[in-house]
Amino acid sequence: MDLRSLQECVQFIQHWKEQVDQVCKAGRASRKGAAEKEKRSSDSRTERSLEESRKLILEWADELRHVDKFLKDTPWASENQQHETKEDKDATEKAQLRIMEWAKELHKATESCGVPSDELGKVLRLLGLKKKRLVKMLPLLEFITWSLLKEESTTMVPRLWLLAKQRTWKAGIPRYIPNSVWSWICSAAADVTLDPMTNYPWLQLSDDQRRVQEGISESDVPDSSQRFDSWPCVLGWEGYNSGRHYWEVNIANNGYWRIGLTTADSKRQGRFPMTPKDGYWTLWRSTHNFYACSKPETELPISLVPRRIGIYLDYEEGQISFYNAETKTHIYTFTGSFRGKLYPLFAPMDGRTLMTIIHPDEISPD
Repeated sequence: MDLRSLQECVQFIQHWKEQVDQVCKAGRASRKGAAEKEKRSSDSRTERSLEESRKLILEWADELRHVDKFLKDTPWASENQQHETKEDKDATEKAQLRIMEWAKELHKATESCGVPSDELGKVLRLLGLKKKRLVKMLPLLEFITWSLLKEESTTMVPRLWLLAKQRTWKAGIPRYIPNSVWSWICSAAADVTLDPMTNYPWLQLSDDQRRVQEGISESDVPDSSQRFDSWPCVLGWEGYNSGRHYWEVNIANNGYWRIGLTTADSKRQGRFPMTPKDGYWTLWRSTHNFYACSKPETELPISLVPRRIGIYLDYEEGQISFYNAETKTHIYTFTGSFRGKLYPLFAPMDGRTLMTIIHPDEISPD
């Protein structure tokens, strides 16, 4: 669907709302019948899921009705308005851009869930039949409320979203992230470079200290207590002991690697486990698998392996999150409490893997 014009955007949102309202009316009418059916059913869990699905749809539809009020209250531009002030024009343009942003994001979320808009009503009616269908639709439902709430605060709501959602998400399921939240994450872009006093001697760093790859020979490097002597790792130059920080890394040639953060006083010499208990929070792409290096390891689907990975640290909130920066989807989040500085960690684990840190000026929420 072409959503370039404002009119098409408004129609798209309105059409989506009408379908949700239809489902809600059907849900209200069938509550009594569903209750009677529950008494006869031997599988009470299925019935509970059905009722929970209906309640959820009703709640989200109620949030969506705020769009109606917004449309009525918005001072839309008119050709007959000859004496509009600059403030009126600015308010009108802002309102129009907001509606177009909602529609485009809703359309994108719909496509990412594999649900064409003309089939949305049908899919919603089938939600209660199987819980897994509800899971697939949640990104669409979440989009509505978070889009409405984000106008209340450009900082509080995204922060609240990150804390509320990422702490409860089950590992291994790609999660759609609203644009407002993604913008909040990218606003913490950090200028990460590599520390040549920490790299494993066989790792070769670029002159600008933003690329690392295994070399064809061992480098003659000075001794350092911070240097890795067995694991092919290198740390970022700057450590973080407060605030929010985000960086992105291109991982080329489909190789094997680890990436994440570690503490200033974690072990460097020898071979050792890389778990949070040992001061390491990393993802590991091995020969045949993809893991979050928790204890025990959390296996992740190979389909989640990114070509461009985003790493987000919120020190005070105790979160380290990993994202597919191309699709703006969540991969995994470590939670806990930190002490002292944390340093970005990079580990190309075979001869072909090339890791390139993206300059913060090139990190964009769009």
